[in-house]
Amino acid sequence: MNLIQAVNHIKYQLQEIDTKEKINQEEQAATASNIQRLEAELKNLKSELQQQYQRQSELDQEAIELCSQSEDLNNTLKKLEKIAALSEEYKTLQLEFKDNQDLLETLYSSIATISAEDINSEHHFEGLNTQNQDSEDNEEVEQYNLDIDHIKSALPNAEKLYQKLVAGYLEEYHTYQNLIVDGLDLIWCSVAFIAFGRSSYRQMSRKHHPDLEGSEQAMQLINTAWEIAQQYSKEPNNL
Repeated sequence: MNLIQAVNHIKYQLQEIDTKEKINQEEQAATASNIQRLEAELKNLKSELQQQYQRQSELDQEAIELCSQSEDLNNTLKKLEKIAALSEEYKTLQLEFKDNQDLLETLYSSIATISAEDINSEHHFEGLNTQNQDSEDNEEVEQYNLDIDHIKSALPNAEKLYQKLVAGYLEEYHTYQNLIVDGLDLIWCSVAFIAFGRSSYRQMSRKHHPDLEGSEQAMQLINTAWEIAQQYSKEPNNL
């Protein structure tokens, strides 16, 4: 190869390099544009996902309140039905004893008079059948034994999961580290919800709701624990 051929060969190689550089630059620009587009889409998806989490939490809270209202109305209905039955029984006895003054006086003295105002009064019903209501409440609370031993029994990897969640939610953990609800800190409460599901969340929420002799702090811990449990359950690797 003579000098001229060598020069031409090098020029040809330089042209090829220049062409490849242009193609590379075009692909870099297209890739950068795709990255920006995907990052924007991911940001929007994260925002939408957070909104869905928030809405789900609101719906759970609404379900708890509706369940509580339903229970109150059912209890009131039962008491009204009992009063109506007693009233019918009283009328029947009154007719049966109308010819016997002594029995009528015994009947009048043994049955308390309930006025229409008493029937419409919430305070009147609060005093009726207290023992039965306490028993119903206790049955609800005991639906799950949400203590660490029972959590470990239901979830063999509970301790490892606890450590993983502490590491993943340090900020939330430190926020509630001085608050214990039913013997559980924030992360153990999350593990309990993972182990026992939505019904355990509703059980604790109903027990500690501020309107039901609970507290705002306890409810905040329970809701945060539920969000952590939900996020954990939605991760594909945890299914």
